[in-house]
Parts: sequence; structure tokens; C-alpha cells
Amino acid sequence: MSGRGLVLLLNDRLVPARRATISALDRGFVYGDGLFETVRTYGGRPFALAPHLRRLARSARVFRIPFEVSRAYWEPRVRRVLRANDLLAADAAVRLTVSRGAGPFGIVPPTHPKPTVMLLATPVDPRIPAAQARGVTICFLPFRLATATLPSHKTLHYMPAVLGKMIARRRGAWEAVYLGVDDTVLEGTTSNVFAVARGRLLTPPLHGILPGVTRQALTTLATRAGIPLVERPLTRRALLAADEVLLTASTIEVLPVVRVETRRIGNGTPGPITRALQSEYRRYVERTLAARRRRG
Repeated sequence: MSGRGLVLLLNDRLVPARRATISALDRGFVYGDGLFETVRTYGGRPFALAPHLRRLARSARVFRIPFEVSRAYWEPRVRRVLRANDLLAADAAVRLTVSRGAGPFGIVPPTHPKPTVMLLATPVDPRIPAAQARGVTICFLPFRLATATLPSHKTLHYMPAVLGKMIARRRGAWEAVYLGVDDTVLEGTTSNVFAVARGRLLTPPLHGILPGVTRQALTTLATRAGIPLVERPLTRRALLAADEVLLTASTIEVLPVVRVETRRIGNGTPGPITRALQSEYRRYVERTLAARRRRG
């Protein structure tokens, strides 16, 4: 990051973060009435931008927030915010936030909203490569999560995740995992969860969790690689007894878990199926970016 500090693309204008302002009546601030996506970029090139935009557009239709879904519209804007932050040559995370915008105070939204739209680019967490190599510790959240919080949409209501990250930090864990009222594993605060048992890759079904873009890619890659994949409810006990555990998300890609709270997973090192999936995902990213370069 340059010495100029963080620069945002706010409502299609580049603005230093320290000077950026939104209305005090912006519904994203007042009610969490908005959506977001985080896209990984490699050397200035956004990866899996289209599925991220489709997921955001699906949610925007549900909540009736106007949103431009075209990848051709967003790609140059992603490059603008990367360039403004000296991140064109680096690996970065670009967050696209869309709130319903300002309106009269009251829960019922205005009929013709004017959304607030922001792009923010930051370097990828420098700890990720070491974490991918060695594996991480995760913990369970001490409260159970009901599914009435619209988990299939990435809304600005993110307080459970904020609390989860705070708890994980206090416990020396990388990530915290939500459990359902029936003690089944749902997902991490910012990741999807997989386990390996007897050579099979297990992951919770989509009911009650976010349909992760990286999760979907990994399920496809696993099937192509001949790794049996089963979507089924995964209990807390089953996760603790798994041979391998891994997390997926755009920024962390495929992240091995070697300890769940005090329980060591496997022999305490990333397992062979996790390593194979890391390699498959890396090749998938390289192939996809190379194909995009050839197409110009």
C-alpha cells in the first residue's frame, strides 16, 4: 500500500478513505440494509468475479436493491481501485458493498432507492501462505445459530461474525465455526467447512449456510479428481473425529485445519486429500487466469 493511504471507489469516484462520507441516514449504516461480496485478485486480475456478481445480484433481487450485474461494468472499476492503492501487481481482496442508500428514517424502505456503492481493495493477509502450509486451529462458537438470519445472503448484518472473530482471537484460533441448534456444523464466520473421513470429502448441505463461490469450485474439482464427495449434515462430534478438516473462501482458498479447539485432527499436519485439493485449486486458478489473458 502506498503512503497515500487507503483509497475507495465510492459511488464511482475515487476518494481517500479518510475523506469518504456517506449520509447519516444511509440504510446500510442505520439498518444493515445492504449486501457485499469479496473477490480475490491475482496480479491485478479478479478471479471468479462472475459468480460473485451473480450471487450478489440474486440477493439484490430478493431485497429489491438496484444493482449492475455486468462483469464488463465491474472489471475496469476493480482495476481502478487496485491501481489507486498500488495493488495491480499484488494479490488483493476487493470488497464490493452495496447499501440501499439514504432514505427517510423507518424500517420500510423507499420505493425508489439510490444505492450507495463502494469498492475497497486491500492486500491479502500476509499470514495466509504460512497458514496454508502448516494448517490452523479453529474453535466452535459458544452459542447456537438459528437459520432465520438469512444465511444464504451476504448482508451487512454481520454482528455474529464480528463476535465470532473476537472469540477466535481470544482463543488463539484462525476461525470460529457456527453450530446449529441440533449441534450440526454450519460454516465458519467467513468460510465454508469440509471434513475428510475414510477417503470421502464431507460438507454440510446448503440449507442454512452461504453458498460459497470457492466451496462450489472445490466440490467440482474434487469430483473431477475422483474424490468421493458427500453433502450431508456434519455433527460437531464427527468434525472432531475427522481424518482431515479444511476451510474454503475466496481469500484463503483451501486452508487446512490441524486442530479443533484442543483436539488434534489426524496427525496434526495437513492431510493428503487436503494437499491434493490445494494443488487442484491452484491449478484451477492458474488455468482460469491464463484463459482470460488469452482472450484479452
